[in-house]
Amino acid sequence: MFQHLQSNSFSEPIEQNADVISCFSPDGFNFACTLQSQLLVWNVESKEIKNKFICDHIIDSLGWSPDSELIYCGMSRKNIIQIWSFNNPTWRCKISENPLSFVDVFWSPDSRHLLVVAEFHLKITVWSLVSSAIAVIENPKPIKNCLSFSHCERYLAVAERRKCEDYISIYTCDTWEILKFFSVDTKDLSGIYFSPSDLVLGIVEAFTEELKVVFYLIDGKIIGKYTRPSLFGLTCLSWNSNGNLITLGDYFGTVTILHSSNYDEIISYHEKESIECKNIVIYKVNQRSVKDEATSSNWELYDVIKDRPFNFGALVSHSEKTKTKPKCGVHTLKYSHCGQYLASLSGSLPKVVFIFDLNTFQLSSVIIHLYKIKDLSWHPEKPVLAICFGSGNLDLWTSSCCISICSPFKGDLSIINAQWCPIKDCLLLNGKDRSTLLHLPDFSSENSTTI
Repeated sequence: MFQHLQSNSFSEPIEQNADVISCFSPDGFNFACTLQSQLLVWNVESKEIKNKFICDHIIDSLGWSPDSELIYCGMSRKNIIQIWSFNNPTWRCKISENPLSFVDVFWSPDSRHLLVVAEFHLKITVWSLVSSAIAVIENPKPIKNCLSFSHCERYLAVAERRKCEDYISIYTCDTWEILKFFSVDTKDLSGIYFSPSDLVLGIVEAFTEELKVVFYLIDGKIIGKYTRPSLFGLTCLSWNSNGNLITLGDYFGTVTILHSSNYDEIISYHEKESIECKNIVIYKVNQRSVKDEATSSNWELYDVIKDRPFNFGALVSHSEKTKTKPKCGVHTLKYSHCGQYLASLSGSLPKVVFIFDLNTFQLSSVIIHLYKIKDLSWHPEKPVLAICFGSGNLDLWTSSCCISICSPFKGDLSIINAQWCPIKDCLLLNGKDRSTLLHLPDFSSENSTTI
């Protein structure tokens, strides 16, 4: 299939505001980008601009509503959020919370409410886009994952800190009234995560002498707990799509998989200095494909390293050895949407992707690059992983091979983010101030693993 990858698979670069990530609509038919104060909505199929909206100031963030009809544009320097309707260009809305500025914005599942987090996490304001109703959630805990919506879209959980204790508030998404308020068994929680299949919350403990995650029903009842001694706590938690597996990452590079039936450990993989197992496929990028942009082909296969043991210390250059050791710990855990694989990134090996096969719960593949990995993105249906390194190349992993695709734009587009279209074998590739569409051959079950 990869023989059909030619340079014309890429669209012409689209100029955009620096550090503002362009994104597909959830239905996959369009994508939005920003240019100064303009919001531009492009059609994926025709690659033409379908709508253009002019905001009051330069846009520095944007986000589609879940139903793909509305788009918010954030202008944090002016403390303004403007909302536009893709299907009704004459409709518009503006939100401002002066004198407080906002630090984050979330769409509610119904696409008709916007949750705005004020600076210092002093409050979360729920703005209705269909009425004048406003709800205020006071004192959310100042952490990244301070709120989570249930999979059924009926409930919102918010982490709070009161009198040096952690609490969870459960709100109904119909009226935004509080349904339940309960304390949690943590000293300093660092994140809350709703299961994608049940009304179960995973509550993660922060940096304590014990690694701990506690599982609650929305009525405050504890239904499970996982703990083990550790000098530091967890760095991340991820549920798989059907909610029966929970994966934890810690500061020592350990990936632990639990089963939701009893919250017992299935397997725990500890980061090692070397790999001896011959069943683990080790891919290493061909240095020529990275450094030589004048290659005859638009793509190149990764090399497969067969020598064992393979020592990760060989990946560190002399100059890197003399530098301060990078922050350790697993910082990314992503399940494939098909449920077969898990991808992991660790701060101690920032140029390496670890892929686990969830049929065997064993490490399956290791992908090694010359540069630090910026982003991972799984295909919405198939076991294909897109990997970005901040270079002009995009790498793709499948269960049978790993390839590096070079864009035709040389140094004009360094890819830092890749997003799969929800309905097509197409990627939206974001650089710092440009983006492009990459259309790929069909990843059907018959040809996705053949060359």
